[in-house]
Amino acid sequence: MSTLRDAPCVSLSVAFTVLLTLSALVHTMTRLTDALAARFTDADEIQDVAKYGCSGGVSGFIYYKEIRDFFNEHEDDIENTIADLGLDIRDLVDVNTDSVMELINKMVWLVVENYCQEQADL
Repeated sequence: MSTLRDAPCVSLSVAFTVLLTLSALVHTMTRLTDALAARFTDADEIQDVAKYGCSGGVSGFIYYKEIRDFFNEHEDDIENTIADLGLDIRDLVDVNTDSVMELINKMVWLVVENYCQEQADL
């Protein structure tokens, strides 16, 4: 029977690198999740966002400055979440997307709506 002592050092090095990468991913995703959890504390609001989306107006995600600030703080996590949903940024671009800010708005709203839908399902 093989033991950990019998494993080559390279394998341990690779395993350690993978562990650090996963730890960083969990940490960053936790930052985004923590930010959304801190913002969405009202179960009724979560249900409303899950059902109707952000287009009706969700405090903190209405004005482009708010959305841009949130995006800038959580850009990597937002992009990772979109990828985890099986989407690509290009999937969010359509004939009505006139600017980068509109794309950022769609990305943030998608993540917010997805978070609320997941919370509503709990």
